[in-house]
This record gives sequence, C-alpha cells and structure tokens, in this order.
Amino acid sequence: MKQHLNLLIVDRDRRSALAATCGSRWLLPVVTCSERTRAGPLAARWCAERDVTGDVAGQWLGRVTSDAIDWLVVVAAAPDTIVSDASLEWRSLDALMSHPPVLEYQQWALGRTLAHGGLPSVEGPFGNLWWPDQVRAWIGAAVGSRLTSSTPYRAGAHEIVLGADCAPGRVYFKGLVGERATEARLTQSLAAIAPDSFARTLALDQRADGTVWWLTAACAGRSGDDAHRTAETLARIQERILTTGAPLELAALDLLAAAGWACELLGESPSGDVVRRHCARVVSAAMPATWIPMDLDPTNVLVDDDDRVRFIDVDDSFWGPAPLAMATLAARTLPSARGARPSDLAIYRTWETAWSAPLTGLDWAAFETAATVVQTWLGWRRLERHIARGEVYVDGDLAAERVCRRLANAIGGALPCRL
Repeated sequence: MKQHLNLLIVDRDRRSALAATCGSRWLLPVVTCSERTRAGPLAARWCAERDVTGDVAGQWLGRVTSDAIDWLVVVAAAPDTIVSDASLEWRSLDALMSHPPVLEYQQWALGRTLAHGGLPSVEGPFGNLWWPDQVRAWIGAAVGSRLTSSTPYRAGAHEIVLGADCAPGRVYFKGLVGERATEARLTQSLAAIAPDSFARTLALDQRADGTVWWLTAACAGRSGDDAHRTAETLARIQERILTTGAPLELAALDLLAAAGWACELLGESPSGDVVRRHCARVVSAAMPATWIPMDLDPTNVLVDDDDRVRFIDVDDSFWGPAPLAMATLAARTLPSARGARPSDLAIYRTWETAWSAPLTGLDWAAFETAATVVQTWLGWRRLERHIARGEVYVDGDLAAERVCRRLANAIGGALPCRL
C-alpha cells in the first residue's frame, strides 16, 4: 500500500500555509512513498530541499482507501520562512477553508485540525504545533547541552520518536502514552540484566498529563547485518532472563486469544486449518518460557564492529515460548524463509545450539505460523486503538479483508471462499 503525505506547512504567527494555486483551487504539496517509509524524515528532507526550515510536528488523520493511505503531515515552519519553490505561496488558513481544494481529503483533514482553534491541532498530548520546542528544551536540560539538530521519526498525536544531536552525542527521545509507556521501564529492566545489549536510559519523566518522556543514549552498530550473531545473542539473553525471572513489565502472551482471532478471521479455509494445527502444536510444546520480542525486525537490531548486538524498540515484548522470537527474526531477516524448509535454515541451528543445553526437535513451521499470527494480531489491536482515538479512519470491512489476505499469504495458505 502506498502512502500519500499531504504536507501542511504552517506559519504559526501569520496563520498561513504553503499551497499551490490550481485555477480556482488550491493544493497542498503531496509526497508519495511506500507503506513502510518513515514519514517524518521524508517530510523533513522535502522541506530542506526547498529551504523550508521548521519542525515536523504531526502525522495525523490517516484515511485508508482501497489502495493507499493519506496522512496530513504538519510542519511548523520557522518565522519568515522564504521557500525556494516558486509553485508554492503562503495562503491564510481561512482562505484555504473558504475555497475548494483539488483533493477532497485535504479539505476534510484541514477542517478537522482547525475545529479546535485557530491553529492546526488534534486530540492527544502531542497533537499540537508546540511540542517540538518543549521537547527540545527538556532534552537540553537532561543532557546539559544545546541541541544542534533533530530528526523526527514518528510524530503521532499520542506517540513521539525523535533523534537529536548534542555535545555528548546522539540521543533518542520517546514520548509515550498508556500501554506504550511500559517500553521505557521494560528497557531499563532488560538493561539491568544485559547492560551491553539494550539502550542506556538518560532521563525518564512521568508527566502530569499522563505521558512518559524518555531519553536514551544511542546504541552503536549497524542495522541487521549479522543474522547469526543476532540469533546467538538472542538465545543467550533469553536464557539469562529465564533464570532471573520475568520482569514485572512483561505480560504473558495470550497465544490462544491470537489464534482464536485469526481463526475467526480466516474462517473455514485451508489457512484457518493451518493456524489451528500449528498454534495447537506451539501451545502443547514443552519449550522454555522467557522474553520474546515480537517486533524483531532487522532495523531494531544493531551489531557493532566488535560483534556486540543491541536490541531497540522492544515495546511488543511478552513472556512466552522462546522460539517464537527466533521465528520472528528469521521471517523478518530472511524473506525467503517461508519458501524454504525450516530444517534447512542454518539460522535456526545457530539459535538452538546457543543455549547451554541445546534445544532440539523443534517444529519450526508451527512456530513460524504462530509468530505470524501473533504479529498480525498485535497489528490489528494497534489499528483498533488508532481508530478509537480518531487517528486513522478506515472502513472496518475493508481493513478486515486486507488483513485476512496478508495473513493467508504470509502463512502460505489459501484465502477464505468469501474473498
């Protein structure tokens, strides 16, 4: 699925935005990218290329269609910004609202962001244009240094991820709400067990508005370029955590709930049968229960020049059957894994033999299916939260059909007859 990033670049003092004139209509800049592209860095780069300085303050109001998702990406421009793109001009927000746009989505999104006041905003602790200034000031106070640059990686109304450069080096900020806030405390607990493998917390603040502001030092390393070293380190950390006991922040994985959701979605189909059989095997398998990160993407694993492995973004972590994490890593690291026989994948042998008492006789096909089911289920739950908060607008039947297709394709089964 493509993303269409509709850039609302706002001059806060003049209550105006950059737009192109198309006859009697107006058009905000639109950048198209792939589904997994980070919108924040892309929007920041687009602005820099046109001499627009400012902060990416929001990625709001996602609206899903049959083949794409539209986002309103809001940029708080620096005062008196002079843009080098001659096709764009500053137009007042009131003028934009009083004239028809080229794209209906832009009028809908702009109207929603202006419903709460004179400047664009949405519900949520970070749903405004002022948080970048506040966060930079907080980071500067925490590290005792002025920031020289910053990179927005995520700018939702309820969650912020920001990279910043300062005299002590690169640091990373996350602003988290609700259940997502447990990531900060979990990372601290994991770092106490394996300090060389997790980010070091520099500051952690529970705010009066219920948000958690969390700052960490950068982890050295390259993303996901040594799958076998990662598998070996994963096994050793899992075994160490197994002996220390579950950190308080780790919830037990409810695999039965995930499997039940998937089976209901897939119905009476070959794919549903695969899920039932494989998840039942995983549930009955006598496997050690320990830390299982279920978002073990290569971008969340860093390997440095001394072959030390560090894990970041551990928010989707649970206490559950150890091989589920390894199956996730294999599927994310080796896209061809699904087409190969699990017994042929050397990365699984690396993980099995890294345990002090090597694990043998694992049904990796079952663990791969279960891992895929869990990841899809977690993604569905996130989508439900986004919909409930008004962050994403999507037809429920369309979303369910798309998720069903992806799940069936991922586990190599056939689609339900209704699709």
